[in-house]
Amino acid sequence: MLFQELGKLKRSMIMTSVIMMAVGILMLICPERYVSLLVVAAGYGLLILATVMGLEFLSSKKVLINYVYLTGSLLIGILGAAVLFYRKDVLQVLGLIFGIFLVVEGLNELFNTWKYARRAQRSGWWLLILLSLLLIVSGIIILTNPWWDTPGSLMKVIGAMMLFSSAVGIVHVVLIWPFKNI
Repeated sequence: MLFQELGKLKRSMIMTSVIMMAVGILMLICPERYVSLLVVAAGYGLLILATVMGLEFLSSKKVLINYVYLTGSLLIGILGAAVLFYRKDVLQVLGLIFGIFLVVEGLNELFNTWKYARRAQRSGWWLLILLSLLLIVSGIIILTNPWWDTPGSLMKVIGAMMLFSSAVGIVHVVLIWPFKNI
């Protein structure tokens, strides 16, 4: 039972990374003239996700975790509305949030690699440390924003970093996972 749940968790983590890779590729191949359309689609997508989550709450048992999910769906709905209301500034805010996320994720993976993979003498732990440091550097690059000033170029940089971050996440899960046959 526990191993089945761990297997589901591993598949879920890898599938989330694959979906984030697809979003990163979409951001990379999107022409600059369609950037505003992609932002509007993201806003409507967030509103639809919030609506579906709210409807799931209505049909669920009213336990504490469902109220937490309802709160999350309300926050997602507010975020979707904010994306639609402030279309022009969304990419700069997204760049700021994603840069901070990359730095925090890189620090977390660096800590986990140093604490678990190095002590367990896993092969390739040094590669995970290098990838974690690259995540931190890429987050700092997005935060300093030195080379791009148009929304299209910022979107391409965020897409490339999202693609890289997802690939690092998959490598991290595969190399650190404690069980071999799950």
